Amino acid sequence: MTFGKRQSGVGGSAQALNVGMAAARNDVVTETAPATGSPIRWFIAFVVCGAMLYGLVKTYGPDILRDHRLAGTWQPAYDLRATDGKCKRTNFVVTFCEAKIKSVAQPDKAPIDHGFFMLFAGGGGEALVPVRSTIDRSAVSIFYSAETRRWNRTLSFLFSAGLMALFEVIALCLFWNAVKS
Repeated sequence: MTFGKRQSGVGGSAQALNVGMAAARNDVVTETAPATGSPIRWFIAFVVCGAMLYGLVKTYGPDILRDHRLAGTWQPAYDLRATDGKCKRTNFVVTFCEAKIKSVAQPDKAPIDHGFFMLFAGGGGEALVPVRSTIDRSAVSIFYSAETRRWNRTLSFLFSAGLMALFEVIALCLFWNAVKS
C-alpha cells in the first residue's frame, strides 16, 4: 500500500471497519440511548439551572412588573441625580446597564442601585434622567429603562427566562434518563 494513494474498498482497513456490521444491519434498536454522565452530574445541572432561573425571576421580574404597572406615570425627579452610569455590551448581543440614583436633598442617604439588561440594543450614550412615578412616589428609576427600553427589557427577560426554563427541563430529563439506566 502506498502512502497518499486511494485504495479500493477491498483492503485490510475496509474489512476492519465492517466487522460486525452485517449482524447489526438486521437488528432493530428499540432502546433509548442512556444519558452520558452520572445522575449526580445531571442533578447538579438541574439545581444550578433552577437556581439561575429563580435568581433571574426574583431579581429582575419585580422591576419589570413595576415599570409596566407605572407606565406613563414617570416624570423627571429634580431632587435625584444619576451617578456612576455605565452600560457594558457583550458580544453585540447583551447589554448590562447600571447606575446609582442619589438624593440631592439628602446627600447622606445611601444611593439606590439600578441595573437592567437588554438584548440587541446598547446604551447609545443616552442621558441618565432619574424619574419618579406620580402614582407611587417611592418608585424611582431611570427614564431610559422605565419608558424607552421597557419592551426590550420585557422581551429580553422573557427570552432569558424561557431559555433557562428549557435548560431546566433538559437537565431534568437527562437526570431522569440517567437514574433509569
